Amino acid sequence: MYSFDRFIKNFFRLFECFISKRYITEDNRFIRDRKMTQKEYTAFILSQRSCTSYIETIRFFTMWMKKDFETISSQGIGKQRMFIDPKVFIDMYECFIDELYNKFPGFSKFKGYIVSACDGSIVDLPNVTLTREEFPVGDENLLKEKRIRARVSCVLDVHSKHILTVKIVETVVNEIDLAIEHLNNLKQRLDITKLITIYDRGYPSIELMAKTIDLNSKFLIRLPKNVFAHQIKQMKTNDEIIQINMTNNRLKKFDDENLKEKARKMGRLEIRIALIDIGNEEPEILATNLTPEEFSTEDLKELYAKRWTVETGFDRLKNLIEIEDFSGIRRQIIEQDFYAHIFVYNLAITIKNHAENNITRTPRNKDKKIIYQSNFAKIIGNIYLFFFDILFGSRTKREEIIDFIIKEASKELTQYEEHQYDEKERKTPDVNNKHPGNKKKTL
Repeated sequence: MYSFDRFIKNFFRLFECFISKRYITEDNRFIRDRKMTQKEYTAFILSQRSCTSYIETIRFFTMWMKKDFETISSQGIGKQRMFIDPKVFIDMYECFIDELYNKFPGFSKFKGYIVSACDGSIVDLPNVTLTREEFPVGDENLLKEKRIRARVSCVLDVHSKHILTVKIVETVVNEIDLAIEHLNNLKQRLDITKLITIYDRGYPSIELMAKTIDLNSKFLIRLPKNVFAHQIKQMKTNDEIIQINMTNNRLKKFDDENLKEKARKMGRLEIRIALIDIGNEEPEILATNLTPEEFSTEDLKELYAKRWTVETGFDRLKNLIEIEDFSGIRRQIIEQDFYAHIFVYNLAITIKNHAENNITRTPRNKDKKIIYQSNFAKIIGNIYLFFFDILFGSRTKREEIIDFIIKEASKELTQYEEHQYDEKERKTPDVNNKHPGNKKKTL
C-alpha cells in the first residue's frame, strides 16, 4: 500500500523550477510589468478546461486573478504564449513521473518489472491552412481536402496507468521510430533493464527488437501471421527459441547505423516465440526476449492481456481530459496544450491510485469479488476547479485543497464485480453516441 498525498503536496513546491528563462523562446520577454507574468501564463495553459478562449480568459484573469472586472484579450494571451517553450510541460510531466518512480520504486511492478504498453492513436487538429503547414499530412495534392490530424504515441504503465513518455507528431512519422525514441527517452530517466514493453501487431520490427536487446530491456510483441512464418512453422512446441538471421535485406530497413553494424556483427537474433490461446480461432503469436525461467507461457499470456490498458488511457485522454480541444492553431500552442494535459492526467491518476489504495469499503455479500474505483472524471474536475489556488495559494491552502480532492476521490466510488470490471476496461466507446454517460462535462 502506497500513499502519494505527501508526494503530491511536495511536488507543487517545485513549481517555481519551471518558471525559468530556459523556457522562454526569445530574450527580453516577461521582464517588464505586464498584465500577466510568465508563471501566470504557464498556470493559464495548465488550467484550461475546453471552454472558448474568451471564457477561459475571463475565468482565469478576471475571476481567479481577482482583477475586479478588468479583461485581457484572448489574442493578447495567445501572442505571449508564443514565447513559452512547450518543453516546460514535457519537463514537468517527466519530472513528476521520475520523482514518483524514484520515491516509490516498487509500487507498480510484476515479478520485479515495470510493465508498460506502447501504442499510438490519431487525434484531430484545427482544420485550417496554418495548422496544415505546421503538421504536414503528406502529399498536399492528394490530401489537401482531408482533415488535419496528428499521431500521438505513448508508453503507459499498465498497472499504475501513468503515462511514462509521450509524443505528438505528424501522422507521416513512423510508429516504430517513435517506439525507439520512447526507449531512448526512458533509458535516460528510469532503469529500463527492469522494464517490459508490450506492443501490438503494428510493431513487428526486427530493429525494435534489436534496439530493446541492445538496451538490455525487455519486449513482448504480438506478431502478424506472416512474420517469421517459416521459422514458426518448424516449431515442435508452442514455446521455443527461434533464430533470425541478420540478412542484408533485413538490415537495410534499420535507420540506426550503429545498431545496424551491431546486428551485422551479431549475425543472428535469438527470439522466443510463444503461441497462446486468447479465445480466437487461431493461436496468437507472441515474440519476446523474456526467458522461460522468469516467465512461463501462461505468464506471457497474462502480460499480453494487460496491453489493453493503454487503450483505456487514450480513451481517458480524449473523452475526459479532452486533448483534442486545442486552444490555438499554431504548433507551439497545440504542443503546450497537449503536454500540459499529460501532466494533469498523471496528477489525476496518482490521486486516483492513492484513493483506491486507501479504500476501506467492503461488499455486503462476502461471496462476491467487488472492485471499487475512484471516479476519474470527478478527480479531473476538482483539479481544474482548484488549480489556481494549488499553484498560487499558500502552502497551507495548497495542502488543504489536495487533502480535499483526495478525500472526495475516496468517497466518490464506482463498483463492479470482477468480471464486469474486465468487460468495462475492454469496451470500445461508441463514437456515434453523442450522449455517452462517461462523457458528461465535469465543469
